[in-house]
Amino acid sequence: MTELKMKEMQIIHWFGCPNLNCTRERIHLAAMLATDAEMKKNLYKVCRFLAREEIAYRYPIIYEMIQKMFSPDDTNPPEACAMFMPDNEPDDEEYAMAA
Repeated sequence: MTELKMKEMQIIHWFGCPNLNCTRERIHLAAMLATDAEMKKNLYKVCRFLAREEIAYRYPIIYEMIQKMFSPDDTNPPEACAMFMPDNEPDDEEYAMAA
């Protein structure tokens, strides 16, 4: 799961379900309909991530972890939920400038 950025995990939370094939199809369709270039790029990045062969057997675990992370419940304080975490990850442009 360390390969996914917060934005990519949010995409899986928004469009995902326990079935990997349905999730890939749904995200791919959302990418085709997206008009924002940044969102389209992130959606296709998640599609490529989910298409990898080694993800097929790990996807149910990844999906469950993302659902727990983004879904606050009575046992977790609201600040422990990932929806309240700031997105401080550098963008791809910052990596390109640093190289």
